[in-house]
Amino acid sequence: MSQTILIETNEDLRKIYSLNLSTFVGTDVILRHNADDALALLKILPQVALIISRAQVDSEETAVRLHQYIRNQSLNTALIVLGECPPLASELLCLQEPVSWEILIKQAAQHLGVTIQDAVSKIKPDFLPVGLHYFYDIQKTPCDVYIRIKKGPNDYQFVKRIHSKDTFDRGVIKKYEDQGLSEFYISKDYVQYFTTFVTNNLVQKLERDDLTLEDRILTTANAHEIVRESISQLGLDQASVELSEASINSMVKSVKNSPEVANLLKFLFSNKVTYAYQHCHLLALMCHYVLSKQSWYKPDHLHILSFVAFFSDVTLKSHQQMQIGSMRDLFEANLTDEEKRAVMNHAADAAKILEEHPEANDYIRTVLIQSHGKLDGIGFEDDPAEDLHPLSKVFIVADTFIKILLNPALPSKKQEILPLLYARFNNPSYQKIIKALEQKFQ
Repeated sequence: MSQTILIETNEDLRKIYSLNLSTFVGTDVILRHNADDALALLKILPQVALIISRAQVDSEETAVRLHQYIRNQSLNTALIVLGECPPLASELLCLQEPVSWEILIKQAAQHLGVTIQDAVSKIKPDFLPVGLHYFYDIQKTPCDVYIRIKKGPNDYQFVKRIHSKDTFDRGVIKKYEDQGLSEFYISKDYVQYFTTFVTNNLVQKLERDDLTLEDRILTTANAHEIVRESISQLGLDQASVELSEASINSMVKSVKNSPEVANLLKFLFSNKVTYAYQHCHLLALMCHYVLSKQSWYKPDHLHILSFVAFFSDVTLKSHQQMQIGSMRDLFEANLTDEEKRAVMNHAADAAKILEEHPEANDYIRTVLIQSHGKLDGIGFEDDPAEDLHPLSKVFIVADTFIKILLNPALPSKKQEILPLLYARFNNPSYQKIIKALEQKFQ
């Protein structure tokens, strides 16, 4: 079996890449943190066939150092770079962000001289993990479901817990969650079938008119998480397109009938809704407040801003990244350089993903690109200019309000947040938007 060194700073991506490299390419994945760790291993194991590495880890030029060592030692080791790396762009494969595991696996297979189909038939494990949240909004599954019990080092037993004909509810899944379980396992032959089954059920549920407001919010929150996961692993496929559109339409319905902010916050926190969806839903709600006060408001404006809210942070992996709303926040954040680069570029990266979404029109892409006050989607503008699209201005003010509201270190009362907005946004049109927001809380 070939050996591959993987240097990936993001824990979620590290798991995804490792699992799929071993599963689909049949290579033994060795995790390393940076260039020093990898070079120390190469001195012992010069026969390593492939290195997959971040272009940079913190301030270290990781890929450049690895390439120099491989060349100086005349090693027969291939190198794939994750992220832009101008010094090596003409010599090596540098995969642009976001890097889907499918693209990475295909490139790794080519470098290692294996066919993915052959590798799958030989080494794909019998069971693959599926997060518990995939079970929140279904009452049955098309296949048997297992839990994994560790018997010894690298020795596991899979025990059936849900039969294909069993019925269950969210309470049953929550009991497993309360016991510390984070994922079930499904036979490898049924994973795609199961995913399609869940997606179809979610779309059907979200399109129902008889959902209670609470159930609609929780179902949409779960769908939002599944879309985010799917995009990080596979890119924007047809299932993600269909589920995202149903989710956005559902979110618009719930926003129009939403309770007061204080009660909504209590509901979101008590039901452990992810920060990503808390931010997404509250942002759409705040945009709705502002839009309702504008003489130029049209019904499709709420759909546009809800669409942008749904996808605005889709490339970010942690709530720490999602909390950042200014260059100062970014500078002071306790994040790696790679995580900070992801934040800097996330508006532009999200807009690039939406190029493949058939429902993403020019208005949506424009507002998304300008969602932090920049015309190119890179970085943050502390005092955005007047030449932005009117919907972008509404989004920017609402986004700032929600980021403050959800930050435990900042004021949480609306009357305390509004002066902060007035102090930050000096241009007249933004002041008018804040004034419209203020009317909601008088």
